[in-house]
Amino acid sequence: EKEDDPLLLVLAADHVIADQRAFTEAVIKATPLAEDGKLVTFGIVPTEPHTGYGYIEAGNAVADAYTVSSFVEKPDADTAANYFVDGRYYWNSGMFLFKASRYLEELEKLCPDIYLACTASLEEVEKDLDFTRINAEAFIKCPYESIDYAVMEHTPAGAVVSLDCDWSDIGAWSALWEAGDQDAAGNV
Repeated sequence: EKEDDPLLLVLAADHVIADQRAFTEAVIKATPLAEDGKLVTFGIVPTEPHTGYGYIEAGNAVADAYTVSSFVEKPDADTAANYFVDGRYYWNSGMFLFKASRYLEELEKLCPDIYLACTASLEEVEKDLDFTRINAEAFIKCPYESIDYAVMEHTPAGAVVSLDCDWSDIGAWSALWEAGDQDAAGNV
């Protein structure tokens, strides 16, 4: 609307990042890559073999990052142990940094049905104070697919920046329990 091209930092709401300084440093490292047109994801340095997370395999070094060699679904225990020892595999955080225009270019090429549904939802918008209300009828037709599946697994512009920030995905009750302060009865 304002004809600018912002960097978008896409984050999930169910993560704990204990070392905020390390997170900030990783975003600073990723910024020049995103400004140069890379679609950056943040790979969490694994602290153990884990079967509950997807992994990102790092490829060739690029500046302060790596190309994305592949995304790997949640592995079995033996495979997770091999990834942990290998050192080229990071947990997939589901966090991204990219220019809005570059993401839209890749989305249009790799998932045109999602791109078309989103652009159609912006054709008739309503302004409500500071809010822009998109056309819900058009948007509801958008296929449901994550950024990983729709774009990141297929784009040649993917890059991964390693992130060691005492991270936890608290998308499960057990993870929330581990991340929180427990009382004498073990409640969080």
